[in-house]
Amino acid sequence: MKKIAILTCLDACQVCTGAGCLNAWNSKSRHFAAYAGEEASLESFFHCNGCGKDPETDGGMIEKLDRLQSTGVETVHIGVCAMKRETKALCSTIVKIQDMLHSRGIRTIQGTH
Repeated sequence: MKKIAILTCLDACQVCTGAGCLNAWNSKSRHFAAYAGEEASLESFFHCNGCGKDPETDGGMIEKLDRLQSTGVETVHIGVCAMKRETKALCSTIVKIQDMLHSRGIRTIQGTH
């Protein structure tokens, strides 16, 4: 069974309910369409550690990534909220988290709903 997680922007939590990501997951649509007909479980829905905070030295973020790794998460989808609206680029904090995930053998996919 594939184990999946979703990473979202902490600042977006002020206006986001997670409904778009979860609806896409439940219906296996948009960026989750690849899992249609497969055994896959959503293991985690977690947030970055905030703008301007270095995830590489943040004990809480390191603990989150340890937990993902220990539960066997294979892929983390990065929420659309992690992209800057004007450039569609990932913020620098999310890029660092993405690099940390890759160094642990966890692949990332940019996009959820």
